[in-house]
Amino acid sequence: MLRCLNPDENTEIRHFLRDTGYNTQALKARFGQTEIPHVHLLKLYLVGITLDPNPLNILFRWFWIGSPVETAVAHQFIPARLIELFLKSGMVSAENGNLISHYRISPFNEFPILSDHAVSGAGPLHTNTILWPNPTTRLCADLSIRTPVGRTLDLGTGNGCLALAASTHSHTVIATDLNPRAKEFCEFNAALNGITNIEYREGSAFEPVRGERFDLILANPPFFVTPSVRRVFSDNSMELDGFCRMLIQQAPEHLNEGGYCQMLIEWVQMKGQTWQDRMTEWFKDLGCDAWVMVGYARPSMDYALIRVQEDRDEVTTAAAQAALTNTWREYFESRNVEAIFGGMIVLRKREGQNWVRMEELASMPERPFGEFIRRIFDSRDYMASHSDEELLQTRPALPPAVRLRRQFAISPEGWKVTSIDLQPGEGLPYSMALQPQVADFVALCDGKRTLEEISVQTAAAAGVDPSVVRPESCKIIRRVADRGMILL
Repeated sequence: MLRCLNPDENTEIRHFLRDTGYNTQALKARFGQTEIPHVHLLKLYLVGITLDPNPLNILFRWFWIGSPVETAVAHQFIPARLIELFLKSGMVSAENGNLISHYRISPFNEFPILSDHAVSGAGPLHTNTILWPNPTTRLCADLSIRTPVGRTLDLGTGNGCLALAASTHSHTVIATDLNPRAKEFCEFNAALNGITNIEYREGSAFEPVRGERFDLILANPPFFVTPSVRRVFSDNSMELDGFCRMLIQQAPEHLNEGGYCQMLIEWVQMKGQTWQDRMTEWFKDLGCDAWVMVGYARPSMDYALIRVQEDRDEVTTAAAQAALTNTWREYFESRNVEAIFGGMIVLRKREGQNWVRMEELASMPERPFGEFIRRIFDSRDYMASHSDEELLQTRPALPPAVRLRRQFAISPEGWKVTSIDLQPGEGLPYSMALQPQVADFVALCDGKRTLEEISVQTAAAAGVDPSVVRPESCKIIRRVADRGMILL
């Protein structure tokens, strides 16, 4: 059991972890990666890996692998004061002449985050496991808009790492979870990191915050589309994608005007209906702008096989795996599910006529990309509220990260340009094809000249009437701004 220490004691532990070098770079150097490998690989560490005793390797054995260290050896390399604090907090326990930790510490941004281990001598993950900061957690953090706000809700907080990240730009953070074990971890991690503006509440979905509103809602919910609930952190009891739909439809009543809800979800595509049509129904009359970014799409049986493979530590025989696979197949076939999509949803509460934007990303975004997301929302607002005449008086500028890519092919005359693409260089993996004249026009957007001046200069260079160039200039700027590649 974890026990919160006083602020000075927590500071001692944080500084020791920092000074010893327990960080992302050290994990990558020692183990080749910073994500959790499959539990089979961790078991190899548990039964046989040798780490030469030194302070950092002892921390690795306790807090990354979950293997014991002889008490006498630990005292040779870890200061007695720190061992005392580890034992007092419950981070480490004494067992049969050894010191061992049943908790993992994962570096998350600048925060050390405690969770359950991926595997231990006791076996694989269990129903109420508190997960470490996994790839979807990190993706949700990188998606988050980090503009300073008053109140933030971290729905489904788990170990509390998203709440901790949000605490740096929020006056108050409410962290909620259905898992009764989440309170222990969330409050411990907040105390360990010296964070005092997080309040934890237990309950499902929006029940713990009924009647309350927020400026930002973050959610990495249990979104797997499964025939049964195996683990609280990944599965829910509602049919297909019903839980995710419920969250999206209930979120607006908990948002202040102008507030954002950002979450990761999965949803299904049914026979006879495109995924876009299904999602459009979800967003009807929400009073929110909605942006759907698809990260992956998998045929239902491919999805089922992935999920069954994740259970191979508990379903070990070929016959049991075949039976489980058949259960998944029947579940999807009986419900006419063709494919499962996964991605990111951003809602923004806004009066007036709302828009819905849906797109399939060609690759993962450059991270973090929350501010890039906000830039596009701001650009859409600006473009919708300003006429071409007003736009011509602005001084558009290309962000520093924007890049122009030219591709060439050999021809009888030598190298010939075959394509020109404008790319943001940050945020979402956009690419906009441009004609050479348009590329030259965009290059003039330096923040010093008005769009009117750029239009006149472009018209003069082409020998055409400026009245022809002005409306085309506005169209180009609107297109480029909608991809986050112009600052106004």
